[in-house]
Amino acid sequence: MNDHKKELEGLKRLESQERLGGMPPERLLDLAGVRNHDDVLDIGAGGGYFTFSAAGRTKGRVYAVDSSSVMLDVLRSRARDLEKANVEVAEGSAEHLPLADGSVDVAIASLLLHILQSPEEGIREMCRVLKPGGRGLVVEWLHPREDGKPGHRIPLETMKLYLDACGAERVHEDIWTDTYYSIVFQKGSRK
Repeated sequence: MNDHKKELEGLKRLESQERLGGMPPERLLDLAGVRNHDDVLDIGAGGGYFTFSAAGRTKGRVYAVDSSSVMLDVLRSRARDLEKANVEVAEGSAEHLPLADGSVDVAIASLLLHILQSPEEGIREMCRVLKPGGRGLVVEWLHPREDGKPGHRIPLETMKLYLDACGAERVHEDIWTDTYYSIVFQKGSRK
């Protein structure tokens, strides 16, 4: 199977009804406080798990950033099909976001930071692009891998340390179906 097909197969798994039920995007967007005119950033947007729900609840810009050309094509196609003119698709990575400092009200990184070489750099970038008082939403795996292999997990306590290091105030924490955790945080006015 070529890489293009593998990515599309992976997308089907990520958008399954099981995932939607266990970690509903609308509920997470409620917790993050996405509202009327917020500018929202979906980092590692994939097929738009959060992008299109966010675009339906704000008149602001929704930036869907991904590093995969396959996912960027999927995002552009879905934005057209769903007639979401407020969605702006952009190539970029969590460590190098293609946005200016203080440019968004809400930044989302869902099941992404654990794959980075430096997850704390991803958190710093989220904080950089958030406006003072802006809100971030991080979603990650709760438990170590079942196969016992190292890596690809960020324990909840470690994530809290990353957020503290960038001056973020943790606002809300949740556990979802004993599989994922989410943290909503707010950027202080000093950073």
